[in-house]
Amino acid sequence: MRKLTSLTHALFALGIIACVACPTASFGQAASAADIAQLQESLKAMRDAYEQRINALEQKITTLQQQNTQVTSAPRAAATPASGAKAGAATLPPVVLTTAPQAPAPTSVAHTSAQTTTATPTAAPTMTRGVTLPKVGAFTPEIALILDGKYSAQSQNPEALRRGFIPSGGENVPRGFSLGESEFAFAGTVDNLFRAEARLVLGQDGTDFSVALEEAFFETINLPAGLKVKGGKFFSNVGYLNNKHPHEWDFVDLPLAYKAFLGGQLNNTGGQLSWVAPLDNMYLRFGAEIGQGMQYPNSNNFNENKPRLGTLFAKLGGDVGTTASWQGGLSYIGASTGGRPSVSSLNDTDTFDFSGNTNILIADFVYKWIPKAGQSFKLQGEAFWNTQKGTATINTAVPYGACESQSCTGNPYNNTQSGFYVQGIYQFMPNWRVGYRFDQLYGGNSNYGFGSGTFAGSALESWNPTRNTVMLDWANSENSMFRLQLATDTSYGPGKTNNQVFLQYIMSLGAHGAHKF
Repeated sequence: MRKLTSLTHALFALGIIACVACPTASFGQAASAADIAQLQESLKAMRDAYEQRINALEQKITTLQQQNTQVTSAPRAAATPASGAKAGAATLPPVVLTTAPQAPAPTSVAHTSAQTTTATPTAAPTMTRGVTLPKVGAFTPEIALILDGKYSAQSQNPEALRRGFIPSGGENVPRGFSLGESEFAFAGTVDNLFRAEARLVLGQDGTDFSVALEEAFFETINLPAGLKVKGGKFFSNVGYLNNKHPHEWDFVDLPLAYKAFLGGQLNNTGGQLSWVAPLDNMYLRFGAEIGQGMQYPNSNNFNENKPRLGTLFAKLGGDVGTTASWQGGLSYIGASTGGRPSVSSLNDTDTFDFSGNTNILIADFVYKWIPKAGQSFKLQGEAFWNTQKGTATINTAVPYGACESQSCTGNPYNNTQSGFYVQGIYQFMPNWRVGYRFDQLYGGNSNYGFGSGTFAGSALESWNPTRNTVMLDWANSENSMFRLQLATDTSYGPGKTNNQVFLQYIMSLGAHGAHKF
């Protein structure tokens, strides 16, 4: 037991020496983002080594305790000074670890590749970190609860359809008080090769509340050659904002392009294969995904043998000096309705049924500048090109132009629509940020295969909406935030500007993983 105690003390002393020795090279100047990132990587590696060693020591202590218990329970007459154990050794309490696997937030793009392939534990949770589950084997799962609440006042009914685009089901924030997308997350390292994560979402639809499965997937860790495999239900890696959860957004709602072309965020059940290039000063990642295709821009392809959603994405990034980093990306989405049309409601009685293919190209870019603690700036933007090829059928109770029957199918058509957003977020002092976002959509000139004027006055009549948004938020810590947002939105058509005021709170409980770059 003295040997174990000495070894524990030795490991602790080595850790202290390592922590002191690592940053000595940068003491002559102010710590830069790269220096901090290097220290974080060194600390992660040290924690990983300590976790493995402590697990081994735990097992040895448990074995010795069992042996001591057997010796002390034997008849005293059989005990001799040579074979007996010290009384104190039999009462040694077992070591209990409560470390939660959680990677620190990345400070630059160049270090993101290492974090995407390694899952390592960090410090034990505190009152601010929240709840950690009991230890299972050598690993500790983590749980988190994220509360999202909103209040909004709007001059237009947010349940009305946006003008100029096929209704896609993209969500709008209701007026008054409402519960946003509150999440319950369960995640952890399965073993030396796999990590798993599941997220349940509590949503509100009028007076009804529901629980839905947002994500449930596994992903590999420590695969050779920078490879990673992911499977299950998850947000696609296309674009920049698509794989971010709502509490990670810089504004209350999504950009207009996400609502119009993806119906919110692209989330499907399938698989992903990605590769990170072994570069020292750049981050380069390629990936491909295949999904069943069960929501817009697909139809409901459930219980079909052939998956009908495919994506490709590429990410490139790096550092600019020691205070800034950037990342750019290109993505492609290919979706097909197959033998089931994609049905969009135009009103309570009429539907627009599309059969065909949808191809979407996305270009994204983000630049982050952090000159010092408590001050930062982020510039972010994405552009979308959405092309549909196929035919449409109107199912209606009233005539639509030349379509007077209850079901009318138009000629094959090819329509390209586009849109973009650009935003800037400035942290002007610790805990406080201000931001501005501009959105623009272009509806194209297609009549969807029908005669001119068929959709006059309807949601499908051509329109090019814009939106201007400003926000101010205050975060007491990484676990609590309040936000005020003001916007003017012309999505509902000419003369129907929606003036919006939003108030939002986000509260995070539990061991919460680092946000993506």
